[in-house]
Amino acid sequence: MFAELEALVAVAETGSMERAANDLYVTPSALTRRIQRLEVELGVVLLDRQFKPPKLTRAGAEVLEKTRNILSSIESLKAPASGVSAIGPFRLGVSHALARPELSKTIVDLGKQFPLLQPNICSDVSPQLLERLHAGDLDMAVVLLPATAALAHNFTAVTLSQEEFRLVQARSGSRRVAAKRFDLRKCSWVLNPAGCLIRDEIRRRVEKSGAPFKVAAELHNADLQLALIAGKVGVGMMQESLLQSHPLRTQVSVVDQPGFSISATVACVRGRHLGSREQVASELERLLIKHFKDDGKRSANE
Repeated sequence: MFAELEALVAVAETGSMERAANDLYVTPSALTRRIQRLEVELGVVLLDRQFKPPKLTRAGAEVLEKTRNILSSIESLKAPASGVSAIGPFRLGVSHALARPELSKTIVDLGKQFPLLQPNICSDVSPQLLERLHAGDLDMAVVLLPATAALAHNFTAVTLSQEEFRLVQARSGSRRVAAKRFDLRKCSWVLNPAGCLIRDEIRRRVEKSGAPFKVAAELHNADLQLALIAGKVGVGMMQESLLQSHPLRTQVSVVDQPGFSISATVACVRGRHLGSREQVASELERLLIKHFKDDGKRSANE
């Protein structure tokens, strides 16, 4: 029944019979037969086939939750039974906003502990990383989310740090700029491309103020963003931890603008059914916690 249970999870996580079949390296018809066999075995209808693609029935959702627990338990037995360290690819996604050179030491240290591991690292916006994690395309993701955002309940996540984003513009003498001297209506923005949740929050606040949302530059590179801001191309929202240590920090000023301080959460999110990769995920989680803790101490001392 393992193959049938695996088929149900694949359909639920991909939202597509065709994609699920591709992920399991079977034909769509073979996948359909697996689901049908499972329905007969359990005596319930798992998929509502009136929808295209089919959706889980209420009974199907209940079976899915139990199935995930069963598969997770089975896969957790593989590593101890094999008696070997994790082997093969480990797929890690990192939010563009967090893809800094300092993070490389964590990956290097992980490789030293698991020499047979093959890291497969990518960078993307946090919503896309979470979607890929849900689809089973990633094993773990390090994401940045507005503090008000909530993760899906079926993810296992650990908070690594809290980040504050500050409104900055090119320095014009004083370190801070009084709010009354700052006119949002005349501003153009330097920020991340569409799809970034922090950008969405900035846009929401700008439009709430009644000012137009004008974009001067959109790119996934905090160093270049800060350089453009320092060069008076536009204003932007930058991580406070980055501002405290960046070489360009003396060329920009934090703007005391009411309503323009954004709190964000850095979280490490695990995929499901990791099997022997579970030990890798646990160790990487530990290394990331240490990395962000040490980073926070360095920022506090600067």
